Amino acid sequence: MSYKDSIKKALLAGKTVFGPFQGIGSVAVSEILASKGFDWILVDMEHGQIDLETAGDLFAAIKRGGCSALARVPGNDQANIKRVLDAGAMGIMIPLVNSKGEAEKAVKNCLYPPLGVRGLGPGRASLYGLEMLEYAKSANAETLVMVQAEHIDAVSRIDEILSVPGIDVLFVGPFDLACSMGHMDNPGHPEVEAAIAKLLKAAQKARVIPGIFCMGAESAARRASEGFKFVALGLDSFYLNAGAEAELKGIKVK
Repeated sequence: MSYKDSIKKALLAGKTVFGPFQGIGSVAVSEILASKGFDWILVDMEHGQIDLETAGDLFAAIKRGGCSALARVPGNDQANIKRVLDAGAMGIMIPLVNSKGEAEKAVKNCLYPPLGVRGLGPGRASLYGLEMLEYAKSANAETLVMVQAEHIDAVSRIDEILSVPGIDVLFVGPFDLACSMGHMDNPGHPEVEAAIAKLLKAAQKARVIPGIFCMGAESAARRASEGFKFVALGLDSFYLNAGAEAELKGIKVK
């Protein structure tokens, strides 16, 4: 899959896109998920135990299956972000962006000059430097830059955060958001829902694509109907767990 066929193009055309988070560092998992028809698969390097070399292999497997390969990095760090992009990620999700300054840093870390500070290097994304100029000329326009709103501080500063040019997706993390609001045991609390609604409205007003994490098809369909365009449909470990439980339950019924 080339950058010209990436998920960013679909989002800019107004399409709602769905995909899972992958936290298991296995090419087999990537290949199976990519064969199912998801629009994207996000390799979770924040909470998943996935190193850079493994991530590069996962990105390649995801692209072979026809999906956009995205990544969530551990933090808003220039050195880490550029290496993940060089390894082949077509978009980066930066967690816990709570201020305008952090948003500016996130955008700059993802982009080449003059828009950012990403350094040129012969990584996997540019065929180890063999297609360096071709890749670099299109990367700024085609890399998906995603910042996470997952804390009440981000909610209170959302307009200034979204005033930063270059943010493509505002991704809501409802569970961490609930924790920051004192509702760890009740992520569906009305106060949390009100905060999510505020984030959605702010993204739409700023013409930034709104995204959110969901834990099932019913929740994902509801969020899509509300206006979220980048919808995460659970994660690989939960798929594995649900399948195993269903098989065991089926045997016991018989």
